[in-house]
Amino acid sequence: MRKNLTNKTKGKNSSLNFAMLKEKRGITLVALVVTIVVLLILAGVSLNLVLGNEGILTRSKESKTKTEIAEVKEKAQLDITEIQILNGGKITYSELKTTLEKYGTVEYESDGKTIKGIKTTAGYEIPITELYTNKENWPTFTTVANEPDIKGFNVQNSYFVTWNTESSPYLISDGTRLDDVPPSDWYDYTASVNKWANVKTTGGGNDCYWVWIPRYAYQVPTRSSTASTIQIKFLEGKTNKPIGETTEITNTTPTPGSWVVHPAFTNAGNGGFGELSGIWVAKYEASSSSSIVVENPSEDQLANFGNSGSNLKVRVKPNVTSWRAISVGSIFTVCQDITKSGNSLEGTTNIDSHMMKNTEWGAVAYLSRSQYGKNSAVYNNPYWNNNSYNGSIYYSPITGLCGNTQSYSTTKYNDSNVYKYNTTEGKNASTTGNVYGVYDMAGGAWEYVAAVLSTKKSSGSYYNFTNIDTKYYESYDAYDNSKYGDAVYETSTNSEGFSSWDNDYSHFVVGSNPVFERGGRASDGSYAGVFAFDGFYGGVSAYDSFRPCLVSPHFDAHTMRW
Repeated sequence: MRKNLTNKTKGKNSSLNFAMLKEKRGITLVALVVTIVVLLILAGVSLNLVLGNEGILTRSKESKTKTEIAEVKEKAQLDITEIQILNGGKITYSELKTTLEKYGTVEYESDGKTIKGIKTTAGYEIPITELYTNKENWPTFTTVANEPDIKGFNVQNSYFVTWNTESSPYLISDGTRLDDVPPSDWYDYTASVNKWANVKTTGGGNDCYWVWIPRYAYQVPTRSSTASTIQIKFLEGKTNKPIGETTEITNTTPTPGSWVVHPAFTNAGNGGFGELSGIWVAKYEASSSSSIVVENPSEDQLANFGNSGSNLKVRVKPNVTSWRAISVGSIFTVCQDITKSGNSLEGTTNIDSHMMKNTEWGAVAYLSRSQYGKNSAVYNNPYWNNNSYNGSIYYSPITGLCGNTQSYSTTKYNDSNVYKYNTTEGKNASTTGNVYGVYDMAGGAWEYVAAVLSTKKSSGSYYNFTNIDTKYYESYDAYDNSKYGDAVYETSTNSEGFSSWDNDYSHFVVGSNPVFERGGRASDGSYAGVFAFDGFYGGVSAYDSFRPCLVSPHFDAHTMRW
């Protein structure tokens, strides 16, 4: 009985165990499937965490990108700040561009002028707003030539100058201070536009207009009495590298056909002013602060040499009689005084004012005869007063006038063939063929320049260059190619006669007339011009005036150049 019971019990247990085994096996398979599914899900999540748009690798790359961009921004901002510290909080267009180019390719807005930002060598695009935020001084002008250097001007009495050439006569705009946003049409040195930058300074109530001549190299012309186009390449900053090119011009031997940097802008050529990004030249012949020198003078008011009175200050403005009957020594002094208190450039920093030199005259003349200037003969300033007052003929030309032809000359007051500078006809007396150039470089009065025969560096009470720093004057030994860029030997064929370009005067300095004078006078007609040169004794003359010039020898911490 027990045995049978046991067997029966075993049979039941066996059935139960099998059922349980079946159940256990079924759970294991399901669990395996579930486990596999879970693992697959987890694997997908892990891959997404690593490789997805929000994955670890993506975030790591983004973090690296942000770090590298931040490093570029920090370095560029530090460089910009350094330049601003050195220059009274300002940075020029060329300085900003040069700084940004250290970190990538500069990109521009659709106008091709306004800097949009940079694209780094790693391909990162960084907008200008994240590099330089001084919007008030954002440059928006053509990059054909160096930006005008206005850092040293006293912004309290210095202004941008433009003209509305749609009006007749042209309407001048000269009320925007240099610390404000510049007019969008302030300048454009693009060939055929030829709009040279103009500024006005008004210190002490003495208005002076100045024109910017950017640093450039030129191709030495073949000597001839026939004028030709002078090929010009504007240079980048204070370097000898043409803008848009990669190779510097290193030649210093001015043989015909070769390229040389114009000496007015080089330390070796300008006597020690340093490497210059450009120079400022007076827009008109100089006039004085004499109370009898008035704008739009009547014929009787021209009965003077423009120098009546004491302690006179230099002015540079149109429609007045030029300052004459002043010796070279006195010219030298009043030009250097322009930056002193009570003068037009009072309160300026690191600006040097001086009597114009031959090479500086040549820098304007060559640019005028290039694709960036009028590129033809500048018309004569034709009027001179030939009336006798108290037994004297004062000559008395008026600044900024233009004749109806290149050679026109007249003594007739209010001659209908004579035009003011700011008219459609008057622009022909400008070095650009428009109102933005330099006037009175042909006709008006002869202009003394600080250039003298080497054997006559002093002459009694008239002048004495003997103890003057050589950067303020140039001495000549002979009529030869030892000097270049001055529009003397290179643009004439004879030291005596009318062999300069455009049939202009060519009379080299001699012992009795050892000081250079340039441009000719109104009565010279066709013999007056930007390439005219002559010698005179250095004393007072009713026929001789002058023109000041400015340079800003700033030290460039990046190029290590002055």
